[in-house]
Amino acid sequence: MNAKVVRICCGPYESLAYLIVDEENGNSILIDAGLPAVEILNVLGREGASLELVLLTHTHFDHIAGLPELADHLDVRAFAHEEDISVLTDFWPLNMGPPPDLEPLEGNVKVGSLSIEPLHTPGHTPGSVCYHIRRLGAVFTGDTLFKGNIGRTDFKHGDPMRMRGSLLKLMELPPSTAVLPGHGEPTTIGAERVNLEEYLRWLET
Repeated sequence: MNAKVVRICCGPYESLAYLIVDEENGNSILIDAGLPAVEILNVLGREGASLELVLLTHTHFDHIAGLPELADHLDVRAFAHEEDISVLTDFWPLNMGPPPDLEPLEGNVKVGSLSIEPLHTPGHTPGSVCYHIRRLGAVFTGDTLFKGNIGRTDFKHGDPMRMRGSLLKLMELPPSTAVLPGHGEPTTIGAERVNLEEYLRWLET
C-alpha cells in the first residue's frame, strides 16, 4: 500500500487532524476531527479520497467537534477508547447539542493492507490513544506527546501517574519513529527521548 499522510489544521485551537490515503484506491482514514469540518471535506475532495472511518486520539472538544458536521455529509463511523466514551459528556459542550455517536476500539484497525495499532496512553484523558503504524514508521500521539512537551494532566480526568506509564510505553518505540501530534510540529521518538526522561522524573515528584 502506498500511503499518503495529509496534515490538516482545524480552527482556532489549531488542533491537527491527519488523513491517511491509500494512493492506489483513494480509501482513507481520518485521525481526529476538529472544527471546521469544511477543512477536512476540502482535503478529501482535493485528494479524491473516500473516508472509511475516523479514529479519535481522545474526546476533548477540539479533536472531535467536527464529527457532527462530517456526519451531515458522509456516512462514516468514528471510534474511540471506551474509557473516553464513558466520560464524553463531561467534555462535550451543552450548547453543541447531543454528542456524536462513538464506537469502542477493539484491537488493531485494518484499512486495506495497512494495520493500525492503537496504543492506550492514558494521562491527558483516561482513554487517550496513540496510533502506531509500523509500515509508515509513525505514531499519531494526539495530546499525549508533542515536540518538546507532553499533554496536560491537570484537566478533569487527567492523571499524572497514568501519563508516566504512557510515556514509558512510547519510549519503547524505535527512535526513528515519526511523532505526529495533535498540535504543533512533528518530531521523532529519538529526538524527544531527553525530554521524555525529564518529564518522567518530574511526574515522579
